[in-house]
Amino acid sequence: MSDVKKLIAQAIKGADKSWFNEDYVKQAEAVIRGLKAKGFVVVEEKPTEKQVEAGKDALQSGRYRPSDVVTVLYQAMVRAR
Repeated sequence: MSDVKKLIAQAIKGADKSWFNEDYVKQAEAVIRGLKAKGFVVVEEKPTEKQVEAGKDALQSGRYRPSDVVTVLYQAMVRAR
């Protein structure tokens, strides 16, 4: 988690060099770009209907190990954000 904190701090520091009237939208966009560049995304805590449908569609009938089910669902739902 500390790596994510450092990434966010660096993005904010590099986004806006002004002393007054900082552009917080510019800073937020820099944070999102920095996270995305390192393979992170920001998603809602509660999945949307689109995410739930993507998770259901990603599972094929058959036997899965529990870890495979979780991995497939997670990846499909995050991609559907």
